Amino acid sequence: MRLFQSETKFGEIFLKFIENYVDPLIVYEPERYEILYLNEKARDFFDKSLDFSKIFKEEEYLNLIKLIRDCHQVEENRVISFQKREGESGILLFNLYPIADGENRFIILTFRDITNEIKQKEEKRRKNAHLIFQDKLKSIDLVTSSIYHEINNICNFMSNNLRILFPIWNDIFNLIKEYEKENGEFILGGVLSTEIDKIIPRLMVSVLEGMNRINQTIDNFRDYIKEGLKSTSSIIDVNEIIKKVVNILNHQIFLYTENFDLSLQESLPKIKVNLQKFEQVLINLLINSLQALPNRNRGVHIVTARQGNRVLIEIKDEGVGIPKSIMPYIFEPFFSTKYSTGGSGLGLYLAKSIIDEFGGEIIVNSEENKGTNIKIYLPYEPESG
Repeated sequence: MRLFQSETKFGEIFLKFIENYVDPLIVYEPERYEILYLNEKARDFFDKSLDFSKIFKEEEYLNLIKLIRDCHQVEENRVISFQKREGESGILLFNLYPIADGENRFIILTFRDITNEIKQKEEKRRKNAHLIFQDKLKSIDLVTSSIYHEINNICNFMSNNLRILFPIWNDIFNLIKEYEKENGEFILGGVLSTEIDKIIPRLMVSVLEGMNRINQTIDNFRDYIKEGLKSTSSIIDVNEIIKKVVNILNHQIFLYTENFDLSLQESLPKIKVNLQKFEQVLINLLINSLQALPNRNRGVHIVTARQGNRVLIEIKDEGVGIPKSIMPYIFEPFFSTKYSTGGSGLGLYLAKSIIDEFGGEIIVNSEENKGTNIKIYLPYEPESG
């Protein structure tokens, strides 16, 4: 191509420009899928090897080639994941510039590693989000305290009324039995007089249980908020936290499935974590599992166990599963299959970040149309083991 003929003054300038360009640069001929030139930074990046299979996963590479082939008149830019020499995953920002030289067409690609930029932005976003979250929690705590006070007054009022009703009911019951003895079995409010001694006490007890459940739910919610205002770690009982999370999500569980069960090993060693962060991980993962269920007949199962020097929390669902093609990307930031329904693409990424922060490990296995299995391993405190 004339642009690369170094005999011309323009060719010399052009070659010098691309060789000293600030970012790695590749000149590519899309018709023959051929690399014409790499500048020094590109050669260093690829370690003097043009085997892209060592850098990009197959699907990513094919997408990049397609983008190059289809790039004609408009500048394109894309983000693509790649494998670093150390084995870690990274993110490249590609810019593609189509250039025509007579009948020939070639693409100039420039790229740079933006992995650290994304991590720094995400860390800054997380810190800002945490500050906003803390502020919101303080406001919610004030509102919840006020609501708790009002509901507690109502529950106390109902409880006091029931205490008055119990002895009154005993007297009424005696009158009912005397009347029944003289006149035979009769119906009272649609209930047979012979059954009323079983039904009325059961109704009264169910009202008391309902009030206790209301108080317990609000207490759990307040505890969750108060823990969110702390940034310190504490030693906790995994099983108790799982029970609390299940209680918080009780309505969601009812909406999505009629097959939900817990299999919690007794006397588990305790773990040291930030309670609010740990609860948030469990809540997010459990909600994901519930939302993956195609119908209420499919189930979700939570298991805890001691394995070696770690505690296992396993969340298994019988949902739609995760496609094999996207499994490699599930822990990447901003990757989501639920953008259309409000997903941020940070659920599993943040879950992994938090579990890593606790010195633990999270493993996800999934099969389409069969379900997903998430295992969380966390080290326990030696004195509790």
